[in-house]
Amino acid sequence: MNTQQFAQLVPIPPSIQEQIMKLGSQVQPERATEVCRRAIAVWVVSRYLNRFGYGCDYQQSSCWNVVTALLTDLADLEVFEGDRFLGMVECIPMASDAETLEIPEQAVMSDRIAYIAVETNADNTWGAILGFTPALEVEFPDLSIPREDLLSEEKLLDLLEMADPLAEESLFSELKSYWHRWDEEQRLAIVAQLERALLLESDESFQVESAAQELESLLAQSAETEEKEEVVLIREGEDSSDRAELRSIVQRIFQSLRENLD
Repeated sequence: MNTQQFAQLVPIPPSIQEQIMKLGSQVQPERATEVCRRAIAVWVVSRYLNRFGYGCDYQQSSCWNVVTALLTDLADLEVFEGDRFLGMVECIPMASDAETLEIPEQAVMSDRIAYIAVETNADNTWGAILGFTPALEVEFPDLSIPREDLLSEEKLLDLLEMADPLAEESLFSELKSYWHRWDEEQRLAIVAQLERALLLESDESFQVESAAQELESLLAQSAETEEKEEVVLIREGEDSSDRAELRSIVQRIFQSLRENLD
């Protein structure tokens, strides 16, 4: 494992190892190893985020409940900042030699804000976050994320810092008037694209253009057949006022988010 490239090691104390062994003993032998791997991954992420003041109760995860651990492949973890719920992350075990992060189909849900890759050593005495991908960057059925595309754990903290201001409806009032068609799935997609753009190591103009192009693509996908032709014409127009308006809106949203984060 390249611990210099990614993250701090999280020691797994004997008491947690004992709890995980007990959990594994309560399920069928053929399922025990996978259940324990997911439970460890959730604990490692919980412990890591606790270090930075985020509230996480690993025992509330589906994989720490014997019944749901058998019925699902989930390794969900709720994240709080004080009393405010920031969202759910999925904690996915990843082998040191794995080239991709494999996201379980069951875990592709609207309440997820990130999918986190977690490695542990063979003796389960330590774990580490290898990286993560923001939610909705994954498009079903393509649930494999190349290792090199994972963002570092430092960016995960940035993402959680953004989760609070991104939840404010007022930030999206301009986009709502522009978008014409609006539902919860579209709103979540917008949030995901803004998160990803803000995490880019680049200047603001590139971030704005990246987010705007993704939003145009989402707009085209959500439009009815007859509307799609109009969207294409808008995107291809050299002097489109609509394209300029969208970029101006995205830039103002970014500025507002940065003010909230400063």
